Amino acid sequence: MSKPRHGGSKPAPASAERQAADKRHARAEAACHTVLQLFASLEEDSAWQACDMAMKYGQMAAVYARKIRNGRVISAPDFNAAVEVCTSARRALRSLDAELVFAGHPRQAELAEAASASYQVLLDHHQLTKGKA
Repeated sequence: MSKPRHGGSKPAPASAERQAADKRHARAEAACHTVLQLFASLEEDSAWQACDMAMKYGQMAAVYARKIRNGRVISAPDFNAAVEVCTSARRALRSLDAELVFAGHPRQAELAEAASASYQVLLDHHQLTKGKA
């Protein structure tokens, strides 16, 4: 005899859509932290100081980051603010180097990582919004 199935005490597994949103939010949160920490550490960098546009876009990224509640990307409005952070970050990084190569910069790997993380968030946003008016 098989055991009868009851309502069960196990919680229902999260939907695939919810899991995808959680992963997207986690990537966005990590990208924002990466970018903001990098920009804060570049304040004394001569290349950063020499590029007024990079500094201005970096400041805009910080402004948008304040719209993320408690620094955690846990909802659609937080994700949208993270997209703005990453958009500003990409513009700042492109102001430093249009090709995003950062050749010769002592922090080349960190700059490239921030550019890549930001791009991933923008790609996630594009995939969410494509086909929507």
